[in-house]
Amino acid sequence: MATDELSSKLSRRLQIEDGAEDPVALDPPGHQNGSVEKPSTANADSELGAKLSRRGELNEGQGEHCQPSMKVFNPYTEFKEFSRKQIKDMEKMFKMN
Repeated sequence: MATDELSSKLSRRLQIEDGAEDPVALDPPGHQNGSVEKPSTANADSELGAKLSRRGELNEGQGEHCQPSMKVFNPYTEFKEFSRKQIKDMEKMFKMN
């Protein structure tokens, strides 16, 4: 069943890319009851933009040097949808050694 669904989605995407079919916009989720939900990446975009502008200022010699934050990243509290075993397996998979 999953392969049928996947193959139909892929064939539709290929038809859209070839120009044989026009893409259809779906109603964005989160617009129920008049509430507008911000995308989950909105905060990340502004944070990355600030870091990029600071890096540009430092490269041009305009920015002031400051100590990096001592913020600790804990993946177990950040990604509650994964078990500790899954997180450890992912860390092993992506470790650069």
